[in-house]
Amino acid sequence: MENVELLSGGLSALKGETVLFYSPGACSLAPHIALEETGRPFRPIETLLRKQQHLAPDYLAINPRGKVPSLVTPDGQVITENTAILAYIGLINPELRMFPTDVVEQMQCIAQMAWFSNTPHISQKAKFRPYQFADEEEVHDAIRTKAAARYWESMVEIDRLIADHHWIMGEQYTVADPYALVFYGWGTSNGLPMETLGHFTRHKNQMLERTAVRTVLEREMNPHFKTAISTNA
Repeated sequence: MENVELLSGGLSALKGETVLFYSPGACSLAPHIALEETGRPFRPIETLLRKQQHLAPDYLAINPRGKVPSLVTPDGQVITENTAILAYIGLINPELRMFPTDVVEQMQCIAQMAWFSNTPHISQKAKFRPYQFADEEEVHDAIRTKAAARYWESMVEIDRLIADHHWIMGEQYTVADPYALVFYGWGTSNGLPMETLGHFTRHKNQMLERTAVRTVLEREMNPHFKTAISTNA
């Protein structure tokens, strides 16, 4: 397992290959899976949030916002933010049909991923980092409670969105599907009754049947899917 602490030489040392900086259990799971789905070689570099490796000078030189994921293209360009990274992966692998070809459907896929990042993801952040939303400690518990309720509302909305469709965007598997899996995992770890969401649970089970998904979960030793990892061991 390659770790960012061993990285030297900055961006110049990464040219010529696709590189993903990820942290196990973070939203970077989505592009990690999408890259694995392509079957093309890429270099996953572990960047542990719990050890604040995303704030180290060498990583900030790659992504000054200090977030994961970050993706470095073979020509040395950096792409940040899940929505952009996932769209990029889909667009450069058109033969896999992981990103729609119709312009309106492309925008709908982008819109769905943008909602993932600006709604359930923000609720998750507020629950565990209320100090980023208010300085007064006396309101932090209230923020956590409200954030947990809003997160559950988002999970119910995703369940309704899937309904009788096979995948998030309809009948075709897209880069939005591994992104949705992130939230199911977080919900389970949050102690939410995710199993009561029938459509979303079916989607999760379908994802776990995919070789690329199992490979990445095992590579990350993803803390939100321990049962799935132990079952495959």
